[in-house]
Amino acid sequence: MSNRNLSLDALKSHLFETLEGVKNLSDDNASPNEKVSIDQAKQIVDLSGKIIDIYKLQVDAMNTFNRMDNVASVGDLATGLGIVGSDAGYLIENKKPIYNEEVNC
Repeated sequence: MSNRNLSLDALKSHLFETLEGVKNLSDDNASPNEKVSIDQAKQIVDLSGKIIDIYKLQVDAMNTFNRMDNVASVGDLATGLGIVGSDAGYLIENKKPIYNEEVNC
């Protein structure tokens, strides 16, 4: 599995797809592939919560390290902690927009 599509935006997309799948349970015209059971949705939400907890921990670590003297730049911290990819870390340092088609964060 590639880490290229593992981002908070991808997670949000999966969660909204799950919501649509649950809504499709009551749609007689929806195919079985478009439906997500309540049990599956609960498992997805549970795992998503754990992923969000990891991101929170990473951001807390970044904030802690950022308050220390001569540790690293914010972009280097975000990249080193796996919060963003190396391209996005460069953009953070140069105060450029992070979200574009060329950068996966």
